[in-house]
Amino acid sequence: MPIDYQSIYILSSGMLLQQRKLETITHNLANINTPAFKSELIFAGVWDTPDGQRIENSAPENPSNNFVYPIVDRVHTLLIQGPIRQTGNPLDLALDGEGFFAVRSGQEVFYTRKGNFRLDAEGYLVNELGMRVLDENNQEIRIMGSVSFAPDGSIFSEGNFVGRLGIYNLTNPQKVGRDLFTGIPQQAQNFKVLQGFLEDSNINAILEMAKLIEAHRAHETYANLIRALDQVQEKVSNNLV
Repeated sequence: MPIDYQSIYILSSGMLLQQRKLETITHNLANINTPAFKSELIFAGVWDTPDGQRIENSAPENPSNNFVYPIVDRVHTLLIQGPIRQTGNPLDLALDGEGFFAVRSGQEVFYTRKGNFRLDAEGYLVNELGMRVLDENNQEIRIMGSVSFAPDGSIFSEGNFVGRLGIYNLTNPQKVGRDLFTGIPQQAQNFKVLQGFLEDSNINAILEMAKLIEAHRAHETYANLIRALDQVQEKVSNNLV
């Protein structure tokens, strides 16, 4: 009967959910010192069969023939701003307020809050991956000589106006890798560009450690229940032989 399998699916699904939480929390903690890193959260949900009814003519070991069990619903990225830290490096930029910097890799444009920029061999402003930073017209920014940035993103090299940084808000932002995003861009308004500063990660180490302990205990509980269930099934099977 399906009920014989339902408990093992519920427990194993719960255990996998806690495992995903542990992986996410560990990833957050590993990036606590990564500039502008945005923490991630696991949102849990439940899977159930239509109307909570067993599907007829389906093998009981099929998960779809069980009633309800926990699943990972989605992974959410918290985009709240992290603390601003002064570095004194003239190519370090932080955004106080909304928005993302735009960077280009090949034909693709990505967006990031991570402003630890540098100049490449040709004098273009690039991020740590070598992607070129874009201005408000989606043009690459080339700097020859000393550089300064105004709060509105205006760029001056040797006192001459070079252009203005492209700072964008994103509709439906999607995280790509560790600190890049994609989405539908539009010009941001409420921001200040701070030269010689970096935004730190928005991770709360104490909160993450508390969540890590909670997820570890839950994972261990599910594992113990699975072992106990296995022992019960073994006794039942031995009695039937």
